[in-house]
Amino acid sequence: MHAATSILDKLWPRWAIEPLRLGRIPVFLAAVSFVSGILLAWWNWTPIGCLLWLSVCCVLVTWLALRYAPQVALWPALLLWLVAGMLCLEVEPRSPSASTLTPYADRLSRQITAQVVRVQPLNAAAYAPETFDPETLEDESAPKRANLLAVDLAVDSVEEVKPDTSRMLPVKGGLRLYVQAADVTSLPRLRCGDRLAFAVQMRTPERYLDQGVWQYADYLEQQGIAATASIHATVLQPTPASHAGFACMLHAWATWSAGLLQRVADSRGNRMLPTILRLTSDDAGMLSAMLFGDRTLLDHRMRLAFERTGTFHVFVVAGMHLALLAAMIYMLLPRRLPEGGRVLITIGLTTVYALLTGFQPPVQRALTMTVVFLLTRWLSREPSTLNALGLAAVVVIAEAPHLIFEASLQMSLLVIIAIGGIAVPLLERTVQPYLRATQRLRLVQLDTGLPPRIAHFRVLLRMYGRPVGWIFGAWARSLPAWMVRATLHVVELAFVSLVAEMVMALPMAVYFHRLTLFSVPLNLLCVPLLGMLMPTAIVTFVASLISPWLGILPAAATSLLLHAMTTMAQRVSHAPAVDLRMPAPPVWAMLFALACWGICLWLVRRRGRWVWATAVLLPLAMLVVTWSYRARLRPGQLEVTALDVGQGDSILLAAPQGATMLIDAGGQVGSTQVSNGGWDIGEEVVSPYLWSRGIRRLDVIALTHAHSDHMGGMAAVLRNFHPRELWVSVNAGSASFHRLLQQAREQGTVVRWLHAPDSLMWDSMHVQVLAPQASAPNGLGPINNDSLVMEIDYGRASVLLEGDAERQSEATMLSSSMVHPVTLLKVGHHGSLSSTTPELLQALHPGYAVISAGRHNRFGHPRMEILQRLQTAQVRTERTDLRGASTFLLRDDGSVATD
Repeated sequence: MHAATSILDKLWPRWAIEPLRLGRIPVFLAAVSFVSGILLAWWNWTPIGCLLWLSVCCVLVTWLALRYAPQVALWPALLLWLVAGMLCLEVEPRSPSASTLTPYADRLSRQITAQVVRVQPLNAAAYAPETFDPETLEDESAPKRANLLAVDLAVDSVEEVKPDTSRMLPVKGGLRLYVQAADVTSLPRLRCGDRLAFAVQMRTPERYLDQGVWQYADYLEQQGIAATASIHATVLQPTPASHAGFACMLHAWATWSAGLLQRVADSRGNRMLPTILRLTSDDAGMLSAMLFGDRTLLDHRMRLAFERTGTFHVFVVAGMHLALLAAMIYMLLPRRLPEGGRVLITIGLTTVYALLTGFQPPVQRALTMTVVFLLTRWLSREPSTLNALGLAAVVVIAEAPHLIFEASLQMSLLVIIAIGGIAVPLLERTVQPYLRATQRLRLVQLDTGLPPRIAHFRVLLRMYGRPVGWIFGAWARSLPAWMVRATLHVVELAFVSLVAEMVMALPMAVYFHRLTLFSVPLNLLCVPLLGMLMPTAIVTFVASLISPWLGILPAAATSLLLHAMTTMAQRVSHAPAVDLRMPAPPVWAMLFALACWGICLWLVRRRGRWVWATAVLLPLAMLVVTWSYRARLRPGQLEVTALDVGQGDSILLAAPQGATMLIDAGGQVGSTQVSNGGWDIGEEVVSPYLWSRGIRRLDVIALTHAHSDHMGGMAAVLRNFHPRELWVSVNAGSASFHRLLQQAREQGTVVRWLHAPDSLMWDSMHVQVLAPQASAPNGLGPINNDSLVMEIDYGRASVLLEGDAERQSEATMLSSSMVHPVTLLKVGHHGSLSSTTPELLQALHPGYAVISAGRHNRFGHPRMEILQRLQTAQVRTERTDLRGASTFLLRDDGSVATD
């Protein structure tokens, strides 16, 4: 009987979830107060002296409460943690400034000396936004399909150039250097720690001054990078390093680890395998991303497929990967080892793996949280998931309070709360008792200590097992129990995925503007596959340490699992409405979702039927977060906003009654493709701005002409905002233009062809087409004079949108007698000398003008002659290269306000 009781205690450690009382989760509450203090300090700065006095008072009140009124001591203690959070943010040292290098990033050729810090190979077809500077594509000498290395350098001296002399000055700052070569063999063999001395033109990273746009420059600044540059491989003559620091060794380990997988892919034995079992170079790139976090060789199409299906987390080496690895190590260790030994060995091996990934900040945070969580669960007398989470969060955030504003940490904390705080307690009340009941069915005496419904369930399993055993033999008696157990495991995984998806809808909407409708069923397949893929990939990696031939067999199993996962992601990603793009919800909706989750944390630990209210609150919070809210526009005014898209065009028009039109979508100058690899200005710049305005769908997209700096981001905008109409003019003879038309038709967008002198009504406003003429030649390739030129009238106000129309098109418009004075002029062709002739400017007589041009562009736009011409005509002119996004609000009385 004692043995049966012992087994029962192991299978069912407790019958009911303990009610959530404040005294049971002090560390979790302290973490909440600590984070609240950081948010409060961010919102309203308080003098440090006041905070110090307040903290002393809180300590005194807490001590008195503990001594004389312990039942209320929790509240002054939480106030103390709140003050500690405020202090922690305000005294946090700022990131080291790279300003000593920044003044020399002026595009002048300067000699520098530097040390190699990190080397990353880049594939021109697989650029990732977080590793590639899009401005390098605007360099005339940059090959459009080059082999590149992204080399991070620690610059220690730079040449100061004066008219009569130059000298080397000591500086401190990081430089990301893109090394170009015609083929892979021409790339230099650089290693971390090598010394370099060469002449280069440095520039500060591009910033797009538009609301809601992720800034690549900020990302680089967090890594200590102050400038970027590009250079040909033949210029570099590295001096081998005599010694390398620890950071260099970490980067070298990560590069070396990824290279081993590529060796297996290139081995002769691997190439002899069937396609489904063969590890390709793309597969090696995906495995490098999964195992070591190196996403530089991840194919862009594959990246997009996993993003659209909500499974991109498999390529993010952070919490889930380390948790899976730690769980696998812990389970494989012999059970005869003491609990502390298993925990410490798990922590040690997980740390080794984290070092092999390069030990980047997200991995460091994930490892810290994993270690703290394991130690807390081991050392605590009453293990609590919420307390362990709270302690881990405090340890991570206290070191760098600004991390609480980063998406990666927020998502890590939310997924732990969703799974450990909500899903697991609910499963303990529903699925887990039945899942445990499928074990040790032969011990009938266990039934007497179980609740009647569980005991009855075990009896049914035995009853169903007997006839199966009679037919197939004694071994099959447990078959019904196995099938039920497998089904319950699937239900368990589905429930955890569903709860996590409902909670993660908030950060997905805020940071990625995406709702993935197929993520739950696909994660049901991908997560188990990942659980099998990770061990086989690690075995492949370990075997390749000895010889690529030893890694062939595990590599075949790895390839089979990987191909199954990628095939599912690719097939599902092409399904209609696989993911919905959306603006971020309003602040009140975010607070409502947080409140719902807090109530759920409390309800799932309550006794009685109130626990089932979580089934209402979780979907309700998700519905509020993803609801379609009214766009943030200016009713009663015609808004014209020229976006900052660099050396390109993109203009948002918002009509007085709420209709929206986007004219052009920017792009890379001179590119023949709609987008180049992973960098897509429509996805990275134009769409985030539109989402920041609360726009979910556009009414019209107009393409002035088929040059890449106007059409480059159009495909992404079409895909994200599903416009009702696409307005085009000349049928340019380019494959990318025809692909755009095909995409529009497949999405159900009406394609409307416009030519002069067409006129139409748009949201009660008159639109007059001034160019091109219907007789314009088609199919001869895009030219600037193909530009669709429109005048839009709103009462006594009007705007002329000229695209890239040049002198010939302007003369044709003037001869047609359709040119009239306007209120606002979008200056043609970025302010080049070939547009905005004196005759056109005299006929238009605008009061305001806007020029869309890129900072430091190689064409010299806008030209000084055009600026002087506008100034002489007393035209108030705005420039996106100086101001960023420029907004004009036109009223029907003819008045204009700028924003």
